[in-house]
Amino acid sequence: MVKKTQNIIAARMQRQEKMMARLGIEHRRNDALYDAWSLAHIAWAAALAWVMSPFIALSIMVLWEPLEILVISPFLARYGVVFGYESLRNSLSDIFFDVIGVFVGVYVLTKLFAPPFYLFG
Repeated sequence: MVKKTQNIIAARMQRQEKMMARLGIEHRRNDALYDAWSLAHIAWAAALAWVMSPFIALSIMVLWEPLEILVISPFLARYGVVFGYESLRNSLSDIFFDVIGVFVGVYVLTKLFAPPFYLFG
């Protein structure tokens, strides 16, 4: 099952690279363990965990990664917009930073400030 999923992701990434090459877009896939987007992942995860259940917040953040790579990025690439063009390594590190953000939201923000509202509660 894991191998099949890896093959599907690899094939999707190859199609995306070919599409970007046809459009004349040369952009290297983001393979960094951390970058400026890591801070955005921490901030968004903390904010979501502050106003909703930590499990739901983390689920939303984790589900964002495949949506970003497999749906949004290829769609925007058709119009010449490079977004979410990242490696599996970068996606996994983003999920790690999401976990950190959820902990910050639950154990720091909720202790310092009462949330203005609470979703899915």
